[in-house]
Amino acid sequence: MLSVMEELKRVVISHWDLDGIAGATIVNLYMKVSKTILSSITALTKYLASAINYVGRFGEIWVTDLNPQKKYAKDLRNILIEARRRKIKIYWFDHHEWDKKIYDTIIGFNDILWYRVDPRTTASDLVARYFDALHNEYVFKLVDLAFDDDFFINRYETTIMWRRVLRWYGWPIRYKALESFIKGEIRPAWMLEMYRREVKNLYENLIREAMGRVDNITTKNGLKLLIFQDVDPRVHPGELALIARQNGLTADVYIIRYPRGVSLRSDYIDVAMIAKKLGGGGHKNAAGIPGLIDVDKILEIISNEEKFKKEKFFIPPYLQ
Repeated sequence: MLSVMEELKRVVISHWDLDGIAGATIVNLYMKVSKTILSSITALTKYLASAINYVGRFGEIWVTDLNPQKKYAKDLRNILIEARRRKIKIYWFDHHEWDKKIYDTIIGFNDILWYRVDPRTTASDLVARYFDALHNEYVFKLVDLAFDDDFFINRYETTIMWRRVLRWYGWPIRYKALESFIKGEIRPAWMLEMYRREVKNLYENLIREAMGRVDNITTKNGLKLLIFQDVDPRVHPGELALIARQNGLTADVYIIRYPRGVSLRSDYIDVAMIAKKLGGGGHKNAAGIPGLIDVDKILEIISNEEKFKKEKFFIPPYLQ
């Protein structure tokens, strides 16, 4: 057990988007947190390992809005073994689809691993429900903002501002956003000024550039596909697909190729299933594949997959 002089260390590891930062904020509001790490999906196992070393023993690690990738299943198992050895508890909240291999990997670790995975909601909502915190007006606003962003509802101007700012500036600004959220500032003056002065017009120029490089619509397995080549990583794939539709470029699947990965968007087929086959993951209508992925591999899966049908997904009323 910990001595009187020792203090239990608690580390939060969370995704850097609105949902991830909202989830991390809620944990910080309701628990004493020693350290918060914002992470990409590909860096997750690295940060889990470093968090275990930081915690030492008898501590806790809280993970929000990050799904473990199948290719790192062996690393994850080793991390769980080490966590058990050190008597470290891990709490995990996610709303991405997990691969069966991951579920097989975590079997037998229920003594140190507690998790909730629910694709119907957001990770921050799962965190808020764990703490029974949705009655808190500020927490409810955070979760509402996360819903607005992750399900691409776009009811609030604040959602669009944060989405663009968080993609635009990288890690220092993401940590600054977390700091502001913990202080209770959802629309801090620094973000509003930064967006007005630096982001808005340049972002819209990047959208126009991406639209100028779009390929012609092609058809595979009865599905119309629209491919965006070499898109700036600061451009959000959902916004690009929306602008395409508004300009009459309607497709069943939108494939957005970035320098370090590919994003897939569709209202008709399970793009998370495609992403999983190529080492990625996500949601049925929005998924990503990290790394230098050949778009032809995606087209091959779509051409050969018998299951694809053009049936628009049902979205529950509370997510609309």
